[in-house]
Amino acid sequence: MFRPAAFLQRINDIPLKYKFLLIYFLCVLLPIIVINVFFYQRNSADIKLREMDNLQKSIERASGELLGLIEESVALSRSIASDAAINEVLDRTYADPVEYFVAYHDFLRNNLTRYTSTYPNISDIRIYTDNDSIQSGSNYYVIGSLSGALPWLDQFAGRDGDVRLAAYEERDVLNSGQRISVLSKMNLYAANSRYKKYLRVDLNPEKIYSIMKREDGWLRLLLIDDRDRVVLDSANISFRTGVASSVIPVPPERGSGYVIEHTLGQAGYIKGWKLIGIADTRRIEMLHDAARRSILWLAAVSAIIPTILINVLFRSYHLRVNKLARHMARIRDERFEPIAIAEGRDEIGALIRSFNAMAVKIHSLIHEVYKLEIRQKNLELEHLRAELSALHSQVNPHFLFNTLNALYVVCVKNGYRDVASVIRDLSLLMRQMLSRGDDLIPLREELHFTAMYLQIEKFRFGDLFEYAFEVDPDANEMRIPRMSVQLLVENACKHGLQARRDNRRVAVTAKLEDQALAVTVADNGIGMEEEKLRQVMDMARSDSGGHEHVGIRNVCKRLELYYRGMAAFRIDSRPGEGTTVGFRIPIRLLIEEESKEGR
Repeated sequence: MFRPAAFLQRINDIPLKYKFLLIYFLCVLLPIIVINVFFYQRNSADIKLREMDNLQKSIERASGELLGLIEESVALSRSIASDAAINEVLDRTYADPVEYFVAYHDFLRNNLTRYTSTYPNISDIRIYTDNDSIQSGSNYYVIGSLSGALPWLDQFAGRDGDVRLAAYEERDVLNSGQRISVLSKMNLYAANSRYKKYLRVDLNPEKIYSIMKREDGWLRLLLIDDRDRVVLDSANISFRTGVASSVIPVPPERGSGYVIEHTLGQAGYIKGWKLIGIADTRRIEMLHDAARRSILWLAAVSAIIPTILINVLFRSYHLRVNKLARHMARIRDERFEPIAIAEGRDEIGALIRSFNAMAVKIHSLIHEVYKLEIRQKNLELEHLRAELSALHSQVNPHFLFNTLNALYVVCVKNGYRDVASVIRDLSLLMRQMLSRGDDLIPLREELHFTAMYLQIEKFRFGDLFEYAFEVDPDANEMRIPRMSVQLLVENACKHGLQARRDNRRVAVTAKLEDQALAVTVADNGIGMEEEKLRQVMDMARSDSGGHEHVGIRNVCKRLELYYRGMAAFRIDSRPGEGTTVGFRIPIRLLIEEESKEGR
């Protein structure tokens, strides 16, 4: 499911450099590429469409000219075939050649030759007949005398119509070659149809060549007859009528091309004839290459100019933002250095000016307040020392009073017996309390003096009192505040066990657990109600708690002062079951205090 807030958060996590790159690629470079690709495709399609249109027009023009040339020849052949005098003279039977030559000179001699000079699109006109009485020569020939040399006669075999357009190869010894001719049957007059007569009008090859070669620079034209034979190829100046082909040959230097087929007409004599145009793709590819180069230049220009402008704007923005970010990071190291850079008048320039003003002001304030701060810290230090001294002064008389009272009771009961050991332990304890040494001592040393105190209490209570220690060996060298354990043991003996008649017991535990030193003092005394426990805890945390529970308050306050409130102090108690008092100090704080003591 799309969540706008999460999406915006991901956007905010992207560095500015990559945001600008994304903007550049998505909003500048990609649109330029897409637009130019689209424009190239459209331009290529337009080139192809235009070339196809030019090809179509060229084929239609060539086809129209060829058709005009053919229709002119067809009209001429019909005009000659309808000449009654020619039909009558050719249908006579002559007794001898002399009689034919007389008729030839009188009627036939100039009847056909005059057309070749009048019609430049026609190269020759001939009439063929099976009348053996005439003599072959000039424009008139006997079919029998030319047996096997008239391939065009096959055009009428099995086909309807009296007029045909034929392409063939003339095998006459004197006038051999390839021909395109309009062939007609001269059977218009029934009275003159004793003999078969055929009219052949040969088209002028030079005229056909000129039509076919007109577009030779870029367009190849193929003239195909009604038998699917390539009659004329603009790439070859000679007729090609010997091989039938259903496959249109293509230029050998190109593998493909644009091909258009156009029929010459629907008349019976020309039906099946067509003109096929094959465009030379080199020209089209040259146009494509020119378009591609133009588009590439356009794309390069349209990409390079915005890239330069965006790069200039990006450098102006990114350089100043980076410098601002680096100088702001230095503030965390208390290095208030102004930014030495051309600020500018935009929003980033305003931020830089504000930052420089802030850095100068903070630097000035630090210098002005520095001495006052040092003075204040010295005063606070003196205050803490005075407070610690006051706490010590409260503890020492209190402990001395309790100890002397115990000695008094023991001396009364025992008649001053076994006092020597008690006095010895007492003297050691007094020396410890009055010592001016370090405030932090190893745990093993603190537990040693605590054991001396418990030995005095053991002397006091006799067999009715027991104590035990459970200490983690790795904790022995940890340094803790002086008398922090002894005062808790003293408090347990005075308030917890004194009211109990027998089976008094105290247990001291010191362990390393969860990256902290945990010290507890547990007794099986009378315990406390919940309300009383809350009062004791409030008294321990207060600055003035009277003369009750001085030891607990002393330990709690010193832990708070030494470890900046990060040491945990705890009291658990149940009526009739006993009380457990303890504290936890993080090991890292113990290590820090030890390093301070070392300095």
